[in-house]
Amino acid sequence: MARSIVRGNAHPHRPLLQLAADDYVPATSTLAGAACTGTKTDLFFDGDPRSVALAKQICDSCPVRALCLEQAMARKERFGIFGGLTADERRKPRRRKVVRAA
Repeated sequence: MARSIVRGNAHPHRPLLQLAADDYVPATSTLAGAACTGTKTDLFFDGDPRSVALAKQICDSCPVRALCLEQAMARKERFGIFGGLTADERRKPRRRKVVRAA
């Protein structure tokens, strides 16, 4: 008796499992206590002005905002809102005060 080999998905009509946990900011991370924990990550990567405003509002009340921004800058994040700043805002050079000797 010959054996047939099934290639590909063994259950082609079963819908693929989408891990809903990937859609939310995880509770366990280096940014424990972040205000965005449990929030849909799409909010922080949506270009819609209302979404950007809401994401920034969440960041405004975040106790780890500075650390989040620092890590995003170190990773050179090219997209999304981190530490209350969009990717474009993070790319803008910050002006530094120059103290001149009198």
